[in-house]
Formats: sequence, structure tokens, C-alpha cells
Amino acid sequence: MIAVREPWAIRFPAVAAVVFGQMIEGTCTLERDEVRLTLRPGDFMIMARPPEWVMRSAPDVEPLGLKALFAEPTALRGFDPARPGARFLAGHFLFAESNAGHIAGLLSPIVHVRAADVAAQRLGRLLRLLDDEATANRPGRSLVLDRLLEVILVESLRHRATQVEGMRPGLLAGLADPRISRALRALHMAPSRSWTVAQLAREAGMSRAGFAARFAEIVGASPIGYLSAWRMSLAKAALMSPRRPMVEVAEIAGYGSVSAFSTAFSRATGMSPTVYRQMAAD
Repeated sequence: MIAVREPWAIRFPAVAAVVFGQMIEGTCTLERDEVRLTLRPGDFMIMARPPEWVMRSAPDVEPLGLKALFAEPTALRGFDPARPGARFLAGHFLFAESNAGHIAGLLSPIVHVRAADVAAQRLGRLLRLLDDEATANRPGRSLVLDRLLEVILVESLRHRATQVEGMRPGLLAGLADPRISRALRALHMAPSRSWTVAQLAREAGMSRAGFAARFAEIVGASPIGYLSAWRMSLAKAALMSPRRPMVEVAEIAGYGSVSAFSTAFSRATGMSPTVYRQMAAD
């Protein structure tokens, strides 16, 4: 929880994570690149891998860096209790590098849920639970916090998935499409299967040509291109375990042999699976 009094401004650093927050009290402007967003009480926002960004009560206030604010939490609370205050909850998700690209594609640049939206009310209840759990010292605190954060992320994705109009191509747009989502779910459930475009089209209940064109338009990649990228993401995650046999990693990625997998992985990433595993261990 961050508490401040007007006038105030905070500069947040660029971060390779998904950041989120909800205004509890007060109003401010969020500035990210050319984006200007007004946050009011109850509003929720979430951003993936944001560059440097600022939250401020007024445009002419010099922002204080987040690190400096953490070093002196009362720095922006002022001496006049009559001045309007602001409070907001903030946090972030960190993902394994193998999954970070997919998450960034789902959430960037900014998801803004207004307080009047039902999703904001649901998120508000979750964030209040998060704040209560974070400030308490109950048994199982870490486990509960992890699960709450997961649910908060899912709720944010649900809200984003309802905004199909104008949504940029990507996985979330595909999951929001009734027909393409059926093919995606089948592909995700059995990524090692030797899928063809015709088989995926049948899952979607579409003709092969119509499905291929629609998939590329909505997801931003061909069906087989997406399948290959998904398999590489699964392989990267599997390679994070140093004891998992390479033949098992190859099977997870849908390849019948280690040599075929190694060739495909090297072509996709520019390094062999062994080198990737060593770098991940370091």
C-alpha cells in the first residue's frame, strides 16, 4: 500500500514483470510513453513489461523515484493533513523467461478496469484480501498470497478477453474467438500431437482455408507457426529442470528424437538445448 498527499508524483522504473495496482482513495494520472490514463477510486490497472512510467496528482509536480520513496515512505505525505490524500495498492508478477513473451502479448500495453465495471469490484475484493494477507502473519501466508495473485491475473485476463473489439492479434484474441478458441484449447491440451491444419480446422468446425486465414488474422501467426512457438515455450520451461532427460524434453516439445528437437530448438532460439539449460542454471 502506498499513501501520499497532494501534490505528489512517483516515477516507477522500467521492469521486466507484470505490474498491477488499484486506486483506493484519491485520483491521479498515469503516464506511460504517450498514454495518459486517469485513475479514480476503485479503478484497477495492469501492465506487462512497462517502460519507465509516472503516477501524479498534477502535471507540474516533479516525480520522486520509487526507490527513494521506499527509503523514506513518508516523503510524499506532507505536513498538512487537510490536503487531499491518495492511497493505492500495487504489486507485480514475475514470470519465467520462457513464458514472459506470451504474458506480455496478453496484457500490453495497459489494461484499465474502471470501478463501475463488475470486474473491478471482483478485483477490488481480491486486492483487499491480498492486502489483509500481506500485512498479517498467519500460517500459510506465502501459499495464500501466491494463489491470490494467480486469481488476480486470471480476472485481469478475463476482463481483457471481453474487449474483442479492436484487440490486437495474439493468443488472448484467439481465446476470445468462439471457433479459434476450440482449436487453441485442443492444441494446448495435446501439444506433442502431430497436428495438421486440417485437423485443427475440424476442431474449430471450419474449412481448412477459412480456418487458416481466420487463425492468422486473429492470432497473428499461422496455426503451425503458433504450434511450433508454443512447443518451444514448453521446451524452455522443461529445460529449467536440470535433471529432466533431454529425450523427455524432446517428447514434451512434440519431437520424436533428441536430434530433431535439438535442430529445431537451435533454429528457433539460436542456441542448443544444452547451452540454454546451462544459461538458465547460471
